[in-house]
Order: sequence, then structure tokens, then C-alpha cells
Amino acid sequence: MVMKKQESSERIATIDALRGLAIFGMILCAYIGWQSGLPAWMFHAQLPPPDYVFSPDVRGITWVDLVFPFFLFSMGAAFPFALRKRLSRGAGTGRIIVSLLKRWAILACFSIVLGNANSSSASEAAPVWKNLFMIFTWCGLFLALARFNFKDSRLNAAAGLSGVAMLVAAAFIMQYGLKVPLSKDKCDAIIMILAYVSLGGSLIWMLTKDSLPARWGIFAAVAAIKALDSYTDVFSFIPGADEAGYGWIFKFEYLQYMLIAIPGSVVGDLILRRKNSRMPEMPAGWRTSAAAALAMAAVVLQLWGLFTRHVVADLILTVCLSVVAAALVFVHGRADGGRNAKGAETWAVIMFTGLALMVAGIIFDPVDGGIRKDWCNLSYLLTTCGMAGAVSGVFMFLETKAGIRMSWLCRCGQNPMLAYTVTGYLIVPVLSLAGLAGLLFRASAGSPVMGLVQGFIFTGLMMAVTIFFTDRKLFWRS
Repeated sequence: MVMKKQESSERIATIDALRGLAIFGMILCAYIGWQSGLPAWMFHAQLPPPDYVFSPDVRGITWVDLVFPFFLFSMGAAFPFALRKRLSRGAGTGRIIVSLLKRWAILACFSIVLGNANSSSASEAAPVWKNLFMIFTWCGLFLALARFNFKDSRLNAAAGLSGVAMLVAAAFIMQYGLKVPLSKDKCDAIIMILAYVSLGGSLIWMLTKDSLPARWGIFAAVAAIKALDSYTDVFSFIPGADEAGYGWIFKFEYLQYMLIAIPGSVVGDLILRRKNSRMPEMPAGWRTSAAAALAMAAVVLQLWGLFTRHVVADLILTVCLSVVAAALVFVHGRADGGRNAKGAETWAVIMFTGLALMVAGIIFDPVDGGIRKDWCNLSYLLTTCGMAGAVSGVFMFLETKAGIRMSWLCRCGQNPMLAYTVTGYLIVPVLSLAGLAGLLFRASAGSPVMGLVQGFIFTGLMMAVTIFFTDRKLFWRS
């Protein structure tokens, strides 16, 4: 964590830091030692040790179940920045919609490429060839997706076309060399959901860019549809995606994740308004610092209350923490340019919005028969969205009032697609070819400490590589 004064910047550290935190957690949970004897709360709640077999009957969440919602929330928060910039440059609605469709197509193709490449592990080829294949595929993705800034535009185009050619070659290698069939049905579910949330959330923002109440109205409508789908058979007439033949590219349940992205876009607009106001911030006082600490305590509380199923105690304690935090903020009544029309500072509005959504999610826990990630219910969507919102408010407090910018998280958050792929497609294959990955995996077997060390080693390497490319302005299109 780097301490320095607030600086004027195109980017907002709050959003990048939240996305970076999600990526950090994403890689850590994927590469900790699964056979090392770590406790159940170190894994997805519905993939408990020692068997790690998916069980939809398990209720509760762990920190691992927050990774995807935090990423979705940060994606929603980025919509206002990207789209308002295009509007300020004179881009028309039609041109913006075309660019959104292009972004959806890139993410959807990216998802299918990853889905097929991941299935190469099923090949009977020697490990060395599978590792080389993954490295080759990642290099193709790098050339195809990286935003090169050559002065000659022909070089930029040539790099992109070279990457596409490498990916086509990778498809032939996989089909005829590794003997693993290609399929349009193989996709990375996380990236495919991001593709649709990016498109849908951006279109909703365009529709409601001048009215936050209208956007909250759409949020309520989506929540109502999710509730009807969960508690009634009103949508039974809609054919399943697989039965209708379009399941490889779209599933109806993708749309439920808009319940995380829409509040994220509201937060993005609030942050952007605060940034554009260019008003000075008052330094953090003990009351506001205590309020931020209580909000973070409420977020951490969920990981105990909902995992151990002490739901009533969790609800009561969360409400108490929220009320005390609110009292501290509003007692701290000094005038400040960062306040909205009602007198609350922007970071506090964001934080309390998150806490309110979190409380709503806890209330829905018994209605849904217990919170669960898969198949996700309304309690999960509201609770995790609220946790992301509360953390965003605290991060903004740290950035704007305490002068703390989480530089290493931010630089990872600025390059999310590269960070998402670099461990499995570059770092692990390279270490495997060098014989080091095997040493780590053997050392972590049966050892909780080494299992955790293994996760931090891979996560640290991911961050180092991602920051290396970020600092050189080599960002992947996302």
C-alpha cells in the first residue's frame, strides 16, 4: 500500500482498487493448495473440502464467493467514466452502441477461446506439449487484445492480425495435434457473463444517464423479475437456452447479474460527480474514520454470520453497526465541498447505500432458504452487491480523505483481462516446464501453511507480471 497525496488523474483509484482486490482474490482462491488441509471457509461454500464436490444444498458464503460480485460491481462503476468520455468527445448514440456491440463480441469470442483452450488439459499429449500450447495461446491473445501504441497504425493492425492468426493456429494444434475437439459450446462462463452484463449495463446507463431514480427503477424491475423467476412458475413458458439452441452464447440467467452492475454504475456516477466538482476534501476525523471501520466490520461480519448460519445475529449486528456508523457521520457535521445536496459526503452515500443493500440481502436469506452462490438467489445478489458497495465507500474514504491510494491493487485493476489469464496460461506453464510448479504442488499436499504459501506465490507472480505490462501501458481490450 503506497501512501501519497491525492493527485489529479484520469483514473479513479477507488474503482481500480476494487477491481484489483477482486482479481487478487480470484487468483488466490484458484491457486491455494486444494489438498493441503485448509479449512472450508478458504474455498467456495458449495465446494467444501475434503471432496470439493459441488453441492447446491449448502447454504452460506465465504470470501471466495465475493470475488465475482466485486468484479461485476467494479465493471458497473466504470460505465459512467467510459461512456461519458465518449459522449464528451462528440460520439453519437448509434456509434456508441456499435462500440458496445463490438466489445460484447470481443468478450464473447474471448470466452470461447478460453473455454476451448482450458479443455486442452484433457489431451493425452505429454505435459510439455500442453504447457507449450497454453503459452502459445496466451501470446496469441496478447497480440490480438493488447492496445499497442505504435506511431504507424499499420503496425498496430499487423500485431492484432498476427494474434488472430496465432489463435487460428492454436485451434488447429488443439484439434489435430492435441486431439481435443473444438466446440462452440465450450466457454469461460465468467467472461461470457461479463460480456452480457457489459452490454446490458451500458445500455441501461445510456438510457438513464441523466436520472439515477430511473436507474434504481430498472434495478427494482430486474429484482422483481428475479424474484418471480425464483418463487413462481410465471416464466415457465420461456424455453431453456439449451432447448432453444442458443445456450452456447446466451442464457436467461445471465441477466440476473445486472442486480450487481446497476448499483455499481450508480456508484460510478457519484464518484464521477465528486471528481468533476474539484472541491477540496477535509481530512479524515476520528468520527468518520470510526464509521468507515464499522462499515468494514459489517462486511467482515457477513463472512462469519452467513457461513456459520447465525443469520438473525448477523442481521441485528449489521443493523447496529450501520446505525452507529450513520450517527458518527452525521454528527461529524462540518461543511465540505464533497457533500451532496442532503449534506452527506459522497464516500458516505456510497458506503451507506452498500450497507442498505447488504441488510436487504440478509433479510432475503430465510426467504430464499439460505444464501447461495450457485444457483445464485436474490439474497446472494443483494448481499454481495451491498458488500462491494460498502467496500467502495471505504476505499473512496481512504483515497480522498486519508490520502491512501492502493497503487499495487490499482495497477492490477487497470489490466483485468491480462491479469485473469496470465497465471494459468503463462506463469504456471513456465514454472511447470522449469519443474518448479510440481515442487510447489508436492510441498503443499497435506500442509495448510504451504497450501496458503502456494496461493500467495502464484498471486504475487500474477501481480508482478500484470503491473509490469500496466506500467508500460500495454492494456488488453476489455
